[in-house]
Amino acid sequence: MTRPVHPGRPDDPATLDQDLRDLALAAANAGSHAILRELRGGELRIDTKAHAADFVTTADKAAESAILRLVSAARPRDAVLAEESGVHDGDSGVRWLVDPLDGTMNFVHRRRDYAVSVGVERDGRIVAGAVVRPADGDWAAAGGAEVFGRDGTPRVSSAVELSDSLVGIGLPSVLDHRTRVHAFLGELMHQARDYRRTGSSACELLSVALGAQEGYLGFGVNIWDVAAGIALVDAAGGSSEWVTTSSGLEVLVAGTPEVTKTLVGMVKVI
Repeated sequence: MTRPVHPGRPDDPATLDQDLRDLALAAANAGSHAILRELRGGELRIDTKAHAADFVTTADKAAESAILRLVSAARPRDAVLAEESGVHDGDSGVRWLVDPLDGTMNFVHRRRDYAVSVGVERDGRIVAGAVVRPADGDWAAAGGAEVFGRDGTPRVSSAVELSDSLVGIGLPSVLDHRTRVHAFLGELMHQARDYRRTGSSACELLSVALGAQEGYLGFGVNIWDVAAGIALVDAAGGSSEWVTTSSGLEVLVAGTPEVTKTLVGMVKVI
């Protein structure tokens, strides 16, 4: 994998964001390699966190350690918010948002739809990110008004109508909230071409950025789940918006600009 060449002054914001993107991609790759090493080692350990279906594995922890080592070595003054180790303070105005293995349930069940997600926030705004899928090697990275992918330049679908759209769904963890979203899916099925649920926000948003689906609704997602994906979708010509529904559910809506607008109007009433 070659590192993109980008001219510019080191203090130029666009150049900084490009450098952050390149470091995010390198860190996500380091996390991916750590996951694959854990799998090859044959001694994967699986534990639970908040509840019986909330998994964490030695691969999650190995990937996060590999990512943080690389980031802290290159940018020791940056802050980090990582899923497994939490908050790491910094004073540079840059914060790294790290999900070392998004889709751990899938990973535990030996499914292939999981990903490493490394997003970057500068002065409170998401400016860069990278998503890598260890199982198939697919990846994309965005920052500094540029986006790159394994198979070319990512671009969102040209779909305008929801009726022509495939929409990914991320369900909330609370059972009552899940029931409410399931009721909404009946309405979505009448208006969208179809919907999918992979169980990985990073994989869903990567699919949106690559034009493989037109929208995503992430209910109750954490910022580390979606930061890198937001950077990808926005850089690939899509849009994203946080919405609070009438019942108080928080949802990330992302997709093509037109589909995002339609989905925002639909979810507000949930």
